[in-house]
Amino acid sequence: MSSRPTLPSPRRWIAVVLLVLAAGAVSYVVSQPGSGNEYRILFDDAGQLVVGDLVRIGGAPAGTVEEVELAEGDRAAVRIRLDPDRPPLRAGTTAAIRAQGLTGIASRYVDLSPGPGTGPELDEGATIGTEDTQSIVEVDELFNTLDDDTRAGLRRLIHGSGDWYRGKTDEANEAAKYFSPAVAQLAAVAEEITRDSATFEDFIVEVGDAMSALADRRAELTSAVSGARATASALAADTSSLRQALGDLPPALREGADAMASLRAAIGDLERLVDATDEPSRELAGFVRDDLRPVLERSGPVFRRLRTMLAQPGEANDALDALRDLPRLASLVDESFPRAMKALDEGTPIFRFVRPYVPDLVGWARGFGAALATYDANGHYARTVPVFDAFRFTDDAQGGRLDPKPFAARGRSEAVTTGNLRRCPGTAGPLPDDGSAPYVDTGDEANPDCDPAQVVGRSR
Repeated sequence: MSSRPTLPSPRRWIAVVLLVLAAGAVSYVVSQPGSGNEYRILFDDAGQLVVGDLVRIGGAPAGTVEEVELAEGDRAAVRIRLDPDRPPLRAGTTAAIRAQGLTGIASRYVDLSPGPGTGPELDEGATIGTEDTQSIVEVDELFNTLDDDTRAGLRRLIHGSGDWYRGKTDEANEAAKYFSPAVAQLAAVAEEITRDSATFEDFIVEVGDAMSALADRRAELTSAVSGARATASALAADTSSLRQALGDLPPALREGADAMASLRAAIGDLERLVDATDEPSRELAGFVRDDLRPVLERSGPVFRRLRTMLAQPGEANDALDALRDLPRLASLVDESFPRAMKALDEGTPIFRFVRPYVPDLVGWARGFGAALATYDANGHYARTVPVFDAFRFTDDAQGGRLDPKPFAARGRSEAVTTGNLRRCPGTAGPLPDDGSAPYVDTGDEANPDCDPAQVVGRSR
């Protein structure tokens, strides 16, 4: 007699099912590529951002760059992953690409500014558009906007200003004291003009009409001026004749008096002439009354204000006082401007030496500020850990990378040297293959305090 197989009890079945479900959950978690939220950020320019660069929030590391690719519209699409302990981003989040320093070619990171806590959370894989992002601006782009003529003109302006101020610094400072009163007086004049703008406008219109009338007679005016110039030249060239003419003037006046006495008989004819011109005179009176008088009446307040501008009671408050001060101002400027020019000429070598190091100074200031971004209840603080010769530079298709060295091999590289006190700009890190560093000026801009042989990493 065969025995029937014994079936497992219900408790064993439940235990087996729970065990299978637990194993599946563990397998699912292990098979995931990583934890943390992922987002896609669009930039107009990736700015040498590479995979593995940091993502920071408030200066503290918050994630890494997972992928950099070309998106539609020739824009850069950067996929980032936040650390597991970071909460999801919210609407209104902005991003910017910044530089950590000038020690490497691709020393960039993504700086996130989270949106307000009241905004909705962004979905996993959400895209932050270019309207909320800012690409990095290289210092070279600013200098490249200036062409050769602009640089030459700026150089001449600086030299000319130096010649102007050379030896006259005190006089220039004294002259500057009168600048504010002059501006105040100009403001008062402008206020007076704008206060009665209608009258001033009428005055300008009348002057314009008068100038138009003169322009219509420019040929006659030119001829009259030319004739007057020729007469004055002739008189100046023949002073003896002028002296003779002045000597003959008294007899001529006496004879003129006799001639006027002889004209008394013509007075009757003159009266008839006046009577004949009576009708034209009435028309002239209407012109004076209707046209000329309104112009003169409207011009009266303007000329009174002009008189106030030229001369009014008090000191240093009108144009006449300004004219009195001009000789002293000219003497002060004559001494101060050469001094300023000398100061600018003597400062040119200093600016010439500092100019190539501007990117390094800007990078240091920016990196120094980022290092102190973290803070606690006591305020901002910085944590620094100096590490020397801890990485090895390796070339690859993306421009190179830094690989950590074993602890036993650190500090044993020949690249770690001392006495590098004359480094050129751009030699704080490995040299690029395109020859852009070290940066050494030539000609008039040459820097004698720069030694291109003092470099870090491989040589060109």
